Amino acid sequence: MNAGAKLGAYGLVLAAALGGGATLGAAAGPIDIGDAPVHSDHDPDPTPAPAPSVGGLSITEGGYRIVADDRLADAGEFTFTIVDDNGAPVTDFDVEHDKRLHLIVAARDLRSFHHLHPAMDDDGRWSIELPAMAPGAYRAFADIHPTGGEAVTLGLDLTAPGVVDAPTTLTPTSSDEVDGYSVRLTGDIEPGASNTVTVTVTRDGQTVTTDPYLGARGHLVALRDGDLAYLHVHPLPDTGDGAVRFAVEVPSAGTYALFFDFAYDDAVHTARFVVDTTAPPTTDPPTTTNQPIRHADDDAGHAHN
Repeated sequence: MNAGAKLGAYGLVLAAALGGGATLGAAAGPIDIGDAPVHSDHDPDPTPAPAPSVGGLSITEGGYRIVADDRLADAGEFTFTIVDDNGAPVTDFDVEHDKRLHLIVAARDLRSFHHLHPAMDDDGRWSIELPAMAPGAYRAFADIHPTGGEAVTLGLDLTAPGVVDAPTTLTPTSSDEVDGYSVRLTGDIEPGASNTVTVTVTRDGQTVTTDPYLGARGHLVALRDGDLAYLHVHPLPDTGDGAVRFAVEVPSAGTYALFFDFAYDDAVHTARFVVDTTAPPTTDPPTTTNQPIRHADDDAGHAHN
């Protein structure tokens, strides 16, 4: 699609979005985290504990900005540049989880998710072929660590042209079926605390030991419903039992979608979970399985793009 056609399509989508602004605003508005606690004169330390870090709420952070050539989430090439405070392209990035930049494109309703790895040219321009996406509003996240600076996550709104379905409420779920695999999340998530969650992949009732992917046995991204705050989730050391564990911190009560990418048999798969941190802790019994399935090259490692 050429630039003129893209601008025309964007104008049509914008007009439709403005017509349904009340509905979209209700779906994408900020989450109320409640009033701050009141401290008495006898409190030994009135300073509140720092909230877990979130990212992706702005196109600028830490002196860096994401500049896209267009804002359409249509199938085809998507290009953008990371610039500094002076508007100069940034070209030096540290490798994090095997990549210099992770591009996440998620639907505003958190029902679709794409984890992509663009290529950068010598001028600092990143490019990637986007897959076809359902019409609607999307948020793109550039997860980066500029060399010599702090790791940041920059967010950018995108739109896929077309007739948009009415938003629906997310339903909490701790399991997903994807590409013949059953994927389950266990572990309670308490706001403001350090939590450990475990993801188990099974096929035909047997545990699957996933292949190495992005420096671990899997990669987890958590997004908050409403403002799509991007949460930094950290993989924990592999214990060799086939399960994949992560340290998760969420800053407020609310609903979160967690997307788990894992590799097996030379393919990458994505499972989605939805967690409501205002609900009582789960009491699901543990899943029992047969002996783990181990890939022939489990210990050799794979290179996945």
